[in-house]
Amino acid sequence: MIKFRAIVLILLVLTFCKSYGQTNKFESGIEGSPSLIMLKGNDFVDFRNSATIGFSGRLFFQYNFKKIISLRTNLAFERKGSLVNSWAFNEYGDPIGRVQTNSKFDYLTIPLLVRATFGKRVLFFVNAGPYLGYLLKQADVSKGENVPKTRNDNTSSFKRFDFGVSAGFGLLVPIEQNFALSFEARDNVGFYNVSDVPVINGGSIETVATNFLFGFVYKFGFRPTN
Repeated sequence: MIKFRAIVLILLVLTFCKSYGQTNKFESGIEGSPSLIMLKGNDFVDFRNSATIGFSGRLFFQYNFKKIISLRTNLAFERKGSLVNSWAFNEYGDPIGRVQTNSKFDYLTIPLLVRATFGKRVLFFVNAGPYLGYLLKQADVSKGENVPKTRNDNTSSFKRFDFGVSAGFGLLVPIEQNFALSFEARDNVGFYNVSDVPVINGGSIETVATNFLFGFVYKFGFRPTN
């Protein structure tokens, strides 16, 4: 997982870069990413669950102030969750094969990020802010040796809303006057217990995801430089 202290370090480095005046008031576009996802908050998920691969896709909108600061939001579909490796047993209690269970949480998420951008041609940025997620569906999908594939819908066992903090850094590469490509690594760390049923040892279930975002940006709303 990308650490927040790494983001802070990059921000300190970027403060020594030459900043620029933002000549377009607005930006919009699309982003997609593979994600590294996991759960946290109780003894079982901390010691038995492993990180696995998820994904996300989003439409974003950004308002640029005159200097380096922007406000950014998006509507995203995100797959979160984790992976558990276990054993399957027969009716006599004998192990018959290993089983992998993917715990899949499908969310719509909306962050509100404050972004700072630095540079001259290739632009570097950092951003951070809260996010709100809405659970569309949760399912556990199990498959393994000598056992049939199963899918259990557990949506009713989880709260519909998730809340946390997003923070990331990346770069923006102009390709024409009004277009650019963006690349970002972003952490989404949940601080809200999404379980709607009691959790082992009074713990919680919280989501964590690191997105590796690739995006296409369209800039509009020209602002005079004078």
